Amino acid sequence: MTLNYDNIFDVVSESPEQDLLDKECSDLMIQIHKTLDLRNAPIKTIVQALGVTPAQARNLANGITEKFTSYELQTFLQRLSPDIN
Repeated sequence: MTLNYDNIFDVVSESPEQDLLDKECSDLMIQIHKTLDLRNAPIKTIVQALGVTPAQARNLANGITEKFTSYELQTFLQRLSPDIN
C-alpha cells in the first residue's frame, strides 16, 4: 500500500490552518523529546524541569500534544534550552 501524502496532518486536520498548527506542535514535541528523554525520565524530573503538573508531565511523556498549545510547548522547550528562541 502506498500513501499519496507528504504530510499526515493534511489528511487528519480539519483545515489548512489546523494542519500547520498540528505540524508545529508535533515538531516542538520532537525537539522536547530530543532535549529531555520524556519516555524514560521520572515524572518528578519532568515536573521540575518544565514546571508542569504531574498530569501534564504524563501527557508530555505519552506525546499527547493536543493537550497543549504551541505557545506552551515553545515555553517548555525554552525552559529546557534557554538559548533557543
